[in-house]
Amino acid sequence: MESTRLPGKPLADICGRSMILRVLDGASKANPDRLVVATDSELIRQEVLSAGYEAVITGPAANGTNRVNMAWHALGCPGDRIINLQGDEPFVQPEWVHALASRDMQPNSVVTLARNISADSGADPSIVKVVMNSQGEALYFSRRSIPWGAAFLHQHVGVYCFTPESLPFCANSPSGELSVQEKLEQLGWMENGVGIKVVVGDWNAMGVDTPDDLEEARKWFRNY
Repeated sequence: MESTRLPGKPLADICGRSMILRVLDGASKANPDRLVVATDSELIRQEVLSAGYEAVITGPAANGTNRVNMAWHALGCPGDRIINLQGDEPFVQPEWVHALASRDMQPNSVVTLARNISADSGADPSIVKVVMNSQGEALYFSRRSIPWGAAFLHQHVGVYCFTPESLPFCANSPSGELSVQEKLEQLGWMENGVGIKVVVGDWNAMGVDTPDDLEEARKWFRNY
């Protein structure tokens, strides 16, 4: 709710449905064992409850992973896979959830998504790029275009699947030098020994951060 570029964005209207409900509608199609919104806003909680979904109020959180960890503990630490979807990703598809949850995972590991983008679009620092090894394991995330000279890049889609071991570990990991410099929390996890598996696919992803993004999302849903 405190977004500086788009104040109150979780409740922004997208063709008759708030953004947070668009996220929930997409995620619910994956038939998860449990689908819960973690928030510190009573306005968001009421919006979620009014649509028949579940919400948990947490205290202040430094980031989304920390908030998800708070909510997971408040719920009694259920499940053997915890998927963190962002509340500003109205294009969430059930295929995202299936791709994240179906990968074999070590206890202290994380799974995330990426998609191919043109090298030209990779110059935008708001688009996070990831490079992987031949086994699909993340080597580095950056706001710069990496790798240099590539014909296309991999854009990171900021959704994650955690294990019961990796979620609290990542939520409480100290920020490393690289994560502070790049302003990317996942680099801090890697600096503390967490392995991140990247699943590349044709994900129709777009985080809504600005009024222009919101209008693009509305156009997509009008034509969907």
